[in-house]
Amino acid sequence: MEAMSHSIRRSLQPFARSRRSWRSPARRAEQRWIHIQQLQSAEPGLVNGNYLPASTTANSASSPDAKFQVLGAPYSLLSVTLSASQNLYTRRGTLVGLSGKADNVISTLSLLEPARRALLRIPFLYQKISSTSPITALISTRSAITTFSVVEMNGSVDWMIAQEKALLAWTGHSLRIKPRLTRQLSLSHWGNSEVTGRGLLALVGTGQLYSVELKAGEQYISHPSNVVAYTITAPSPRPYRFKSTILPFQIPSLGIGKRLSDSNFIKNLSDTDTWKAALKLWHIIRTWSRRTIWGDRLFLQFDGPATILVQSRASRMADTLTTQQVNEIADAPPGVTQDAVDRAAAKLGEEETVPKAKDDLKPTTAISGQSVASVRRDGKVEFHQTGVGQ
Repeated sequence: MEAMSHSIRRSLQPFARSRRSWRSPARRAEQRWIHIQQLQSAEPGLVNGNYLPASTTANSASSPDAKFQVLGAPYSLLSVTLSASQNLYTRRGTLVGLSGKADNVISTLSLLEPARRALLRIPFLYQKISSTSPITALISTRSAITTFSVVEMNGSVDWMIAQEKALLAWTGHSLRIKPRLTRQLSLSHWGNSEVTGRGLLALVGTGQLYSVELKAGEQYISHPSNVVAYTITAPSPRPYRFKSTILPFQIPSLGIGKRLSDSNFIKNLSDTDTWKAALKLWHIIRTWSRRTIWGDRLFLQFDGPATILVQSRASRMADTLTTQQVNEIADAPPGVTQDAVDRAAAKLGEEETVPKAKDDLKPTTAISGQSVASVRRDGKVEFHQTGVGQ
């Protein structure tokens, strides 16, 4: 028996050594420390020798009666701390949870100007939350690619919310939010919201949200579908088109176009419904090509001082600019299209001043002379001039 047990122990020794050798790498791996961190640049990137005035938006804002705090990464929850008797307006279906005395909380469904907001495609169903004791609420959105941003309104600067669904929640007794109609943009982007007063705002954007701070004299060009909100300053944002390289080809004129336009056949053809339908189709194709192919050349120019909130993901050009605005910007010379408007206004002012100047000169005009005609007996007429100079 002793010999058998000795032989069994000798046969199991290789397995024991191999087992110890298998465990040794695991023990060595457990003793190693792996440290991973995100690299952060010390300074922002340079653009044409100047610092790009873009930074991340604020994650928290507070007032005497409330506090907004963005939680999570990438910013999936909004924590709202309310004092007693403070009202919180949040979009319907965005309330996640609430901590505090639930018996003191009152929640009602509020309709905020449903007629005007429905016409402008702005959400008008909001949940009004108030409590007689301090509470803390968590708010989120249904979309997984949105980012929160909080704005503190101190009453000195008003804001314009460019996106219809960007406003998520707000609080403040003196805060006023009024829908505004912007006819310069397309039907889907007619609705803007003007925010005035004091309070806190919670905005959401598609992708990541960034804040662009402009000083006096600085300019910033942004795509209109990327703009979430901006401060209301003068002058207002203007359409802008970048310059492009143009290769002009001069073809000698043979007068063929003028001859064809003067012919009766072309004149009669232009009055037919078929010709008008063809022109309308060509207009649609031209506008579509400008939106899809050259749509990256249509931007908005902001002049400082101003603060602009931009989002990393944007909508289509067709949802931002109307057909008329696309064609006007594309047909205008490169640069700021506001110059053409200023020239037209100046020309109109000159036309109004010319008749006024003529009317002013009428009372000052006086008779400088007088002519007297006399008929002689032979039928001849003689003129004698008399007046001031004689």
